[in-house]
Amino acid sequence: MKQKRLVIRTIILLVMFIAIGYTFYNHFSEERGLVDQGDIAPNFAVEDLDGNYLELADLQGKGVYVNFWATWCSYCRDKMEYLTEYYTVYQEKGVEIVSVNFNERAGIVERHMERYNYNFPLYLDEQRLVSNAYGVVSLPTSFLIDENGVVIERAVGGKSETQVVAALEKLIPSN
Repeated sequence: MKQKRLVIRTIILLVMFIAIGYTFYNHFSEERGLVDQGDIAPNFAVEDLDGNYLELADLQGKGVYVNFWATWCSYCRDKMEYLTEYYTVYQEKGVEIVSVNFNERAGIVERHMERYNYNFPLYLDEQRLVSNAYGVVSLPTSFLIDENGVVIERAVGGKSETQVVAALEKLIPSN
């Protein structure tokens, strides 16, 4: 009787560990729904703080630096500072910066924009529809999309100013 109970408990524990492991794997795996280098960038539409909509498809023919960020992320703030510094220079070269805020309300993002004086539009992804479609699991995450809509790089984590500029250089359209 005791041995039968031990076997049943062991099987239950084993099933629980497998279920928990599977759940963690699916939830935290970076490869879940991930858009990566060589993929065609999924189209999306986002709204900025002024209520203007942007659709990725409208930027065809330009290099696009899609940056997922949040106000609480210090690495994001550093990257946003570099993007602010180079925004106008690279916009004139055919590169668009699309900064998509990850899961924060408009009021929080607006106060953050005013505090840091960003010179480019900030787009909202309050329900994480875009970030989920791109498989964003950590911040900052950037996608470099060429003029043909192909992802040429996925960059996760903080970057130096030199790395951000090098990424912007890759995006200058060849025409």
